[in-house]
Amino acid sequence: MNRPALVEVSRRASPRRVLEEELMSYVSVGLLAVLWWVFAASSWSKARSRTALRAFADSLRPLPLLPARLVDPVAVLVTIAELGLVLGIGWSVLAVATGWPAARPGATLVLVLTLLLLAVLTTGVVLAVRRDTGARCACFGATQQPLGRRHVVRNALLLAVTGAALVTVLVARTHPLAAAGVLVGVATGSVGALILIRLDDLLELFLPTPSTSLAPARRRR
Repeated sequence: MNRPALVEVSRRASPRRVLEEELMSYVSVGLLAVLWWVFAASSWSKARSRTALRAFADSLRPLPLLPARLVDPVAVLVTIAELGLVLGIGWSVLAVATGWPAARPGATLVLVLTLLLLAVLTTGVVLAVRRDTGARCACFGATQQPLGRRHVVRNALLLAVTGAALVTVLVARTHPLAAAGVLVGVATGSVGALILIRLDDLLELFLPTPSTSLAPARRRR
């Protein structure tokens, strides 16, 4: 194929590629919004008071591979890391939406750090569930459910969301986005975050617990 033909093919493919990159920009905003709300809720549930932070530290004590003397420092470190990610992800949403030149490298760094923190937290949850340590979940402060498969699934979903956000940030075009599209992305991400944050409550609402299912049988006896 000669040079003019290659140029013509490139021109025909260009609008489609631009559209895909444009779409990825809005998708990245939605995914970043999910992560922002999740880490904002999680960090606030720990940092709002000393009692809340102590409750989170107590939930870490049964975890394997975590010496007792390190429980309190780790609880503080995790809380600080989550607060840092709230700031970093919030900056990333603003940078992507306004098309700042530093949006791609900055958001990439923030998302890599998010992946690292989630990988560490997920490893702890998996070990606790496999060894049946009795550790409880105080991730968002509202309830303290025993760690189980649902929490492994939630962390896996957060890892997937973070990985997808990283891909979209790398693929998307760096340019100012339309306000309406940003609002749709943030709203969609907020709904997704709410589902992840209240996952325990939703599962308890729609799935019967063992105690509930056994109650009639006990009354019949």
